[in-house]
Amino acid sequence: MKIVSVMLGVSLSLATAVPAEPPQIENVVLESNTLEGPLSSRVSTWSETTGEPSWLGWLVPMVKGDATLCCWSRGDRHSQDRACALESSHRHSVYSSGQRRMPLDSDNLVVLLRAENGRLEEMRVYSEGCRLDAGGKSVTWLEGVEPEESARLLSQWIAGGSVVKDESLMALALHATPLAANRVAQIAQQSPDAELRGEALFWLALSGAVTAPDIILQAVNQDADSEVQEEAIFALSQLADGQGMPWLLTILQDPSRPSEVREEAFFWFVQSGDDEALDLIAEILGN
Repeated sequence: MKIVSVMLGVSLSLATAVPAEPPQIENVVLESNTLEGPLSSRVSTWSETTGEPSWLGWLVPMVKGDATLCCWSRGDRHSQDRACALESSHRHSVYSSGQRRMPLDSDNLVVLLRAENGRLEEMRVYSEGCRLDAGGKSVTWLEGVEPEESARLLSQWIAGGSVVKDESLMALALHATPLAANRVAQIAQQSPDAELRGEALFWLALSGAVTAPDIILQAVNQDADSEVQEEAIFALSQLADGQGMPWLLTILQDPSRPSEVREEAFFWFVQSGDDEALDLIAEILGN
């Protein structure tokens, strides 16, 4: 899985209108426009006519939780001491801010696209409160983007195998709209791409969708690809409030399951560090 970090405790809520002002961007040539017409057409026109490296972005409601999408220096655990450089190859990090970093005051997600020489090349997503540095490049900021329209565009890129397919899946799962949760669930269940199904299960767990546990368990029990089953085990461990722990215990104690699946369940169960996991380790060591 390309994007793996610690992000726990998120939940889905209905999308509501959000302010459309640009995020905090430094060292930037900024232009704000109100979206007119379909978002997909606007993005296509922008990317196909872009010569020099440029960025385009918009804002959508983000799933609720204590997660923060930003970047920090290694020694600074309490604040963002410098803006995240969009032109850097170092991507943002995802942390459980309630435990590891100071939370950002934001309920919204910033979606940013990079294009150069007529081609869409990259996507970045950040919490709205994260400070950014555009490196002197231009950023076109779109106001009036509906979260459902954003979710539909991301879904198209995922289905079409776009260069930003993986980032689109992450961003889609973080959209606080039922449409986005449904699309991620469909990918987890129906995509012919096993790797994509596995990644969708991970992000579905973090989306807080009420259907997440059932869909993940279905993958554990029925997916034909053993690696997807193992990804589903990991996804169970990422469900909020330890929801997946009883299922992991059941799976690891089931001798009818493949050894690889049981070993994966054992690994993530003991990683939880709760009393039951510690008792299980003590029992194993005592035998």
